[in-house]
Amino acid sequence: MDHFAAANRRRLFLKPGKERMVGKRHPWIFAGAIAKETGNEDAAVADLVDSKNNVVASGFYSRHSQIRLRALAFGEELTEGLVRERIARAIARRTFAHGNAARLVNSEGDDLSGLIVDRYNDLAVVEIANRGLELLKPLVTDALKDLRVYFKNDIPARKLEQLPMADEWTGDGAPSTEITENGLRFSVEPAEGQKTGFFLDQRENRQIARDLAAGKRVLNLFSYTGAFGVAAAAGGAAFVENVDVSAKAIELAKKNHALNGSEATFTVADAFSFVRQRHDTWDLIVCDPPAFAKSHHDVDRAGRGYKDINLYALRLLNPGGMLMTFSCSGHLPLDLFQKIVFSAALDAGRRASFVRRLTAAPDHPVSLFAPEGEYLKGLLIRVE
Repeated sequence: MDHFAAANRRRLFLKPGKERMVGKRHPWIFAGAIAKETGNEDAAVADLVDSKNNVVASGFYSRHSQIRLRALAFGEELTEGLVRERIARAIARRTFAHGNAARLVNSEGDDLSGLIVDRYNDLAVVEIANRGLELLKPLVTDALKDLRVYFKNDIPARKLEQLPMADEWTGDGAPSTEITENGLRFSVEPAEGQKTGFFLDQRENRQIARDLAAGKRVLNLFSYTGAFGVAAAAGGAAFVENVDVSAKAIELAKKNHALNGSEATFTVADAFSFVRQRHDTWDLIVCDPPAFAKSHHDVDRAGRGYKDINLYALRLLNPGGMLMTFSCSGHLPLDLFQKIVFSAALDAGRRASFVRRLTAAPDHPVSLFAPEGEYLKGLLIRVE
């Protein structure tokens, strides 16, 4: 089927007064802005039509999601060639001076809403979060034809889209590989790991931790595969402890430290319980928890969690020590996160200064028209 042919496209008619919203070029068009729909219910592509019957946007269609249209084209025709060109241009923009792994496509940040592609050496891990794009999957695989491709399908968005949740694998053997990052080696196992298997967005922040770690006692909370711990050890840390509630994650952390010939301590524990019960002190603490706010309804509860973990972490720092603290909750804005950490420092009774803001690596661009894409936010704090 030619999904881009006029006969196979869905037509979405805007409610009166919603044209201004589209003029802001935000790619998410919600069902509440649509007056009626016509055409193919199973379409991959839809056109958004204003009250004068002009097509004002086109993109990937979903009949099940509240995000009815993920717009890619405003004022231009959406064609197969345009989608192919967007993917090719996104991949061409990436550089590999730091190693052999990078995010190749970052959804709205590359004008390809609903598509994530991470490259790990010879392995591409793909997340598709939209039903229309799922129907156009050959366009993605064609762009990645020189790589082994693993579709990471067990993501919440696909459940909402009523798409298959079982992962798909086009290669032979296990979908695993080894990558290098700034001279360090890491094992990546996307079938077992969180997200696509590794947190590429923290690349620059791991290098900061490495630069700060010489001679320091370093605590890596929510350590996952131990990447911050590996970076700290490579930077000359005197002692590194990785803490994660997942025994599988700790096993991967052990493997990554072994790959780099570095020593560390590994603890399977809930990070909240750990910081309450331990009384030894640290020179550098990395706190990189999973997203506490999965929706805007979770923000208040998430705020309490962020305050709690940061309060106890701040209490464990030696004078002159530093805290690298993060939130990857897209629904929690940066200014609120900063206020939460300020409140934690106040309650901890520590004098604290803000050294710098921390954000995602450059291969995770954020669209100015969709600022929600700036999900990762962090602060480097010095305490006295």
